[in-house]
Amino acid sequence: MKNPDKHIRKAFSDALSGLEVVNPYNSDEVAIPLSDFRVPKNKDFYILMTNQWTMPRYDSKCDKYSWTCGITLDIVTKFANYQGSRLFSDDIKEVVMNLTEDLTIANFYKQRQDWNFPDDLEMMTSTENIYRKLIQYEFELTEKTE
Repeated sequence: MKNPDKHIRKAFSDALSGLEVVNPYNSDEVAIPLSDFRVPKNKDFYILMTNQWTMPRYDSKCDKYSWTCGITLDIVTKFANYQGSRLFSDDIKEVVMNLTEDLTIANFYKQRQDWNFPDDLEMMTSTENIYRKLIQYEFELTEKTE
C-alpha cells in the first residue's frame, strides 16, 4: 500500500515550480514560492500547502487501495502600510487554478479531482495588510499496482 500524501504534494510542487505572476501594482513579474507549511523567509507573496488529509478505502473487487484525499493551498499576499488589496491574490489564484486544473499524481490513477474556495481571510494591522485566498482540493485515487 502506498501513502498518497507525498505524491500529491509532489504533483503540486511540479505544477507550481518556478511560478511567476505579474504584480498588478507595478507590472513586475514576481516569483511566488510554494512551501510545505513553513512560511518562506522574507517573502511577502507565497503559497503554503496545508491541511492535508487522507481516508483509505479498500476495493476488494480489484485488490487495490483507493483513497479520498484532500489538501489546501493558502495563497498569501502581504503589503506594508495600508497598501494593496485582494487583486494580486486573485491573480495568483487564477494562475494556480489554471496550472492545477488536471494534476497527475504519480503511482495513482485519478478518478476525480474537485476543488472549492472557502471564504477569503484578511488581516489589517498598523504596519501591514495580509490577504489570503484558499483553494481546497479533493481527489479520489486508486493505487497503481503495475
